[in-house]
Amino acid sequence: MTLLYSRGLRLLCSNSILNHLNPASTRIPFTRNLSAQVMAGSYDIHSYLLDRANIHDTVTRLTFHIDTKSVEGLINEVYAPNLVIDYTSMFGGEPQQTTGEEWSQKVGSMMARYDETHHVVTGLLIQLPQPTSKANRPDKCTVLSNVTAHMVRRNVKGEPIVHDGGRYILDLIRLPELEEKEENPWRISKQAFTASWYDGNMEVLNAASENVGKEDKD
Repeated sequence: MTLLYSRGLRLLCSNSILNHLNPASTRIPFTRNLSAQVMAGSYDIHSYLLDRANIHDTVTRLTFHIDTKSVEGLINEVYAPNLVIDYTSMFGGEPQQTTGEEWSQKVGSMMARYDETHHVVTGLLIQLPQPTSKANRPDKCTVLSNVTAHMVRRNVKGEPIVHDGGRYILDLIRLPELEEKEENPWRISKQAFTASWYDGNMEVLNAASENVGKEDKD
């Protein structure tokens, strides 16, 4: 993996240097060439590195927008139009079929019940094929990661904070309509969480439990 990244960085730097040294009329249109290659369906090292960066950004935006209570950010930058949510390891019930917009609104409402939240995702394992001559350009990807969360709610009985940790299993898909607009095309189509541990006052966590893992009753 280190060799692969080194090759990619050398290629990127070489194009950057040539573009700086050459006059405008002879500059290498790296971005346009890359876009053409991506749209044509080839899967070279440039496409591989771009996919990794975009997928990493989407997962990073997930927790950032959750903690900043940005419903708009979740809708526009994180979730696919159709979505599966699986928090059954925490709250029981069944996985939930929903839409990205509906779930984002629900998350915004749930996070509003807390005074502060802080989610940390680490150790992302982005499962993409290696860029070889026989590799097909992927339209979907699974990401495994560790995740910890810290929630604060001061108006509960007992201590105002709870911590939990576990693993995310995230399925992402490539949306062609975003790619055509030259935007990050990767969006989360399934979000599953496997709980590993809890610490602190569970009453803080239970403040939002009715919104997760089951459909609203009203």
